[in-house]
Amino acid sequence: MTTFENFDDFVAAVAARLEQGRREYSDVSFHRPPVELVDEVAQECLDLAGWGFVLWCRVRDLKKRVESSEVRNS
Repeated sequence: MTTFENFDDFVAAVAARLEQGRREYSDVSFHRPPVELVDEVAQECLDLAGWGFVLWCRVRDLKKRVESSEVRNS
């Protein structure tokens, strides 16, 4: 699947997240002070970085196991 073929799935996922947020929080975010929204975005950036670190650790571990398996199978 090419990048553009994935785009519709991405848009649908974003729409679903927005709808979930609307159900949980109403439209309150549209009326919050911009500085509060900037703080929210900053927190989300930290969350993404943290999850990225978790995934990076797991991928690094997987790579080590694959390399170890290749050495044993050589």
